[in-house]
Amino acid sequence: MKKVSGKILSGILAAAMMMSVTACGGSTAGGNATAETGSSAASSDATAAGNDSAVAKDSPYAGKGYDLSKPETIVMYVLGDRPADMDTVLDKANKDYFQPNLNTTLDVEFLNWSDYQTKYPLLLSGGEQVDLIYTASWCYYNDEISAGAFKLLDDDFLKTYMPNCYKDLPEQAWKEIKVKGDIYAVPKGKATFTSYNAAVVRQDLIDKYNLTKPDSWDNFKKYLTDLSKIQSETGVVPLNTNANREQLFSMFCQANTLQGVTEGYDFLYKADNNEKAPAADDIQYTYMSDYYTDYALQMAELAKEGAWSGNAINDTSDSQAYFENGTSGAMVWNTTVFTAGKNLETAGLGKYAVYDVTPDTKRARGAYSVDATAITAKSADPERAALALDYMKSDVNLNRLLLGGIEGTHWKLDENGNRVTLDKAADYPWNGWAWALNRSDEPDEAGMDDRQVEYGKHCDEMEFIPDQTGFTFDPTPVQNQYTAIQSVVKEYQQSFALGIYGDDTQKSLDEFHKALTDAGVDEFTKEFLKQYQEYKDANGI
Repeated sequence: MKKVSGKILSGILAAAMMMSVTACGGSTAGGNATAETGSSAASSDATAAGNDSAVAKDSPYAGKGYDLSKPETIVMYVLGDRPADMDTVLDKANKDYFQPNLNTTLDVEFLNWSDYQTKYPLLLSGGEQVDLIYTASWCYYNDEISAGAFKLLDDDFLKTYMPNCYKDLPEQAWKEIKVKGDIYAVPKGKATFTSYNAAVVRQDLIDKYNLTKPDSWDNFKKYLTDLSKIQSETGVVPLNTNANREQLFSMFCQANTLQGVTEGYDFLYKADNNEKAPAADDIQYTYMSDYYTDYALQMAELAKEGAWSGNAINDTSDSQAYFENGTSGAMVWNTTVFTAGKNLETAGLGKYAVYDVTPDTKRARGAYSVDATAITAKSADPERAALALDYMKSDVNLNRLLLGGIEGTHWKLDENGNRVTLDKAADYPWNGWAWALNRSDEPDEAGMDDRQVEYGKHCDEMEFIPDQTGFTFDPTPVQNQYTAIQSVVKEYQQSFALGIYGDDTQKSLDEFHKALTDAGVDEFTKEFLKQYQEYKDANGI
């Protein structure tokens, strides 16, 4: 795609900033947008410079100076399982939006949960076309920045090719996605309590067998061991967990009021519900801390009690599916637990309850950087990829089509503007994969379970915003150590989470700590704390 010249950049920006397309970040303009209102003459110059005769005159990108004359296919990779109706939805998105208004065809490919960790890096380093890709603080964002796989998105590029998102995403979103002051991905537009976990359990079994109510961390563990003692009678595994997702560590941290310093990198401190930024001396590397030792020993005890299958380390099935089909007695996650419980009851397989196991612990919203989309460095047309992403996030109708499928087929809005799930929704679940595209005006689900409403209210009441929110770490100075540490953690982490080492857990922890030390965890920690202190000093916190 032909780049817009510097001579007409101001004209493009002026025109783009005047567009009245609905904002991707909601109605409140956040961010660092400082666009000047341009003159009609500037807009005319921009229009003359572009070549967009191949798109509809009412396209939101027509007359803005973009060269849209050549048809392009943009390939986007996301995580998850491909919905049954994905092709139908994508055909409609291309026919009604991308092709007439951008002369572009969008192709969405999926990386499954069972093997994305293997395929993700290979995909970016291989020869396949990848223009856009899901990324996150927990999904290779910093790793792939260091590897040079993501395009640097400077202000000029964002203003020009992502005018709506640049202007309207919240300032905090852009702040959180930066690494050492630079942006390499476009964050989501809505921050929710995704990092706070609750437990969905089988209330029918609690009632029938007089099991312990899991209303605290200790009582939740007791509930699991209660269930294990009657598994031969119920046929229900207390907690179907596996090697793909560590279900209990977040809840353990909540029970001990432990807070992550920033997204990723595994540094924590004991917050005690205090929003004050911790002193550097109070920060510990998770896997070297006494807290993690305590956690690992507790997991070994739960494994010995039969809280999950002895073959869990080899299980790659989805834990949510286990709960929904009635074969699991619990699942731990964010508000997804309500969806799992509702599906269990709809199938007539049991009655659910969600327990906030740590009700007195304050909770932080998940960072905007938890879900984001990067433009790859190897994209042959990063400008067209950026426009396609801007369109997906800024046009409310296109956005809802991608998030939830076809209105009237998969969902509809009621008289209050709330989302009603229709019969075909199972073939295209709402927000099943497009988390990085979400907007602050996403419609609420109609008829939401009162239990979920109350849970949401309590989360709002207990919201916690640490003073260091916005701090990001650049691992480049200790990249070799960081890579080696990650390799060690990957070798041991899930085995500790599943209590695999049993009575040898402490011995294995000692081996783990030595391996981390040999990998350079002391140098890694020193660099993290150095950057953290610099951030505190620069921001007066």
